[in-house]
Amino acid sequence: MRKLSVMVCTLLLSGAAYAQNMTVKGKVTANGEELPGVTVTVKGSGGGTITSLDGDYSIKADAGSILVFSFIGYETVEIPVKGNGPINVELREKTTDLDEVVIAVPYGTAKKSSFTGSAGVVDRKIIANSQVASVSKALQGSVAGLQSFSLSGQPGEDATIIIRGVGSVNASTTPLYVVDGVPYDGALSSISNQDIASITVLKDAAAASLYGSRAANGVVMITTKQGSKSSSPSIEISAKYGFSDRAVKDYEQVSTEEYFMLEWEAIRNHRMSSEIGDTAEEAARYASQNLITNYIGINPYGSAYPQPIGTDGKLVEGATLLWNDSWEDALSQDAHYTDLSARISGGSENSQYYFSLGYLNNEGAYIGSGFKRYNLRANITSDLTKWLQAGVNVSLTHSIQDYPDSDDSSMNNVVLAARSIPSFYPVYERDPDTGAYVLDENGDRIYDYGDYRHGS
Repeated sequence: MRKLSVMVCTLLLSGAAYAQNMTVKGKVTANGEELPGVTVTVKGSGGGTITSLDGDYSIKADAGSILVFSFIGYETVEIPVKGNGPINVELREKTTDLDEVVIAVPYGTAKKSSFTGSAGVVDRKIIANSQVASVSKALQGSVAGLQSFSLSGQPGEDATIIIRGVGSVNASTTPLYVVDGVPYDGALSSISNQDIASITVLKDAAAASLYGSRAANGVVMITTKQGSKSSSPSIEISAKYGFSDRAVKDYEQVSTEEYFMLEWEAIRNHRMSSEIGDTAEEAARYASQNLITNYIGINPYGSAYPQPIGTDGKLVEGATLLWNDSWEDALSQDAHYTDLSARISGGSENSQYYFSLGYLNNEGAYIGSGFKRYNLRANITSDLTKWLQAGVNVSLTHSIQDYPDSDDSSMNNVVLAARSIPSFYPVYERDPDTGAYVLDENGDRIYDYGDYRHGS
């Protein structure tokens, strides 16, 4: 009988211990969106965890204990554990306390209140929501004292970053880029925006002293995403699509009729100059007779009007254009932007992992320009012992950058060509009498190289 009583008491105590120590799960959101990286702790205990990329968390706690949810920029929330059901929390934004702001510094992190240097932190929403191929272009206007400008509209080109201004005519003004603690010399367009967790810009000598002379122009520290310990696998898929067009209209240009009349006037005035000395009538007649054959070289009004501009400098009655091609439309295109990515992250008690796969296609505004990128990232960290941690952070990127068949000079580029070539010079060969397209033996249009024109 004594043995039976002991066994019953043991079972009751075991059940009580199980009821006290339970696993609490839930989701943390803010403004209706999942909030990753939120610290979840048991009040009065040293244990804790952080939410995954989709805002989920899992933590062991006793019944009646209090869970504390805290995150930089949001009000701290305390909720008691009352049952076995999930505890979902909605955090509200608050005025950021400098003592809570943690910034990345060389070889570690520090609170902004105790950091004596000059540093700026880029809002993670700016990085995640930016539709640019290179994160360098997303930095524009995000940090005080940082200048970001692009010398080229070529997709995939990194922007020029200046932090401390221009201190020398010949010396470089490029800052030092550090990715996950390692100096980085590659193209920033090789790093997917979806893989970036935070960016810290160190702007003065005190902040960059540990990197020596390489940091003379400042430091841009990029930290990539990683998983969370003691969290279930989290899968996140994102897709972005957009398009861009010219934001500012081009200058108003003269029409074909106005062009012909101005050209005629220039010829007439030249013939009346002291160099030649024609009378007004002679100069006007010469300008009308030679406008097409010796100057413009093509007649968009057709063979029925061999002299479309009369001796009065006006378009002759009845003359109409047979074609009026837009070189801007012929050389440009709707620039579509596609960004697809899939990410999985999680971790056990002693390890954490993050894998991502991405595809980016950024078309240029002009035909023949564009940027494609295929990227893969794996970030794995494991605590081998209490004092030894091992990790692997690998990034593989394959990019294809297409350039239009032109130079970046001010005199030989596709933008200047589209603006400078008059619309009466056709893109494809035209019948001079009807204006219809001239087709090859396969029925395709033929590019106009001007071989048939006057003076060619």
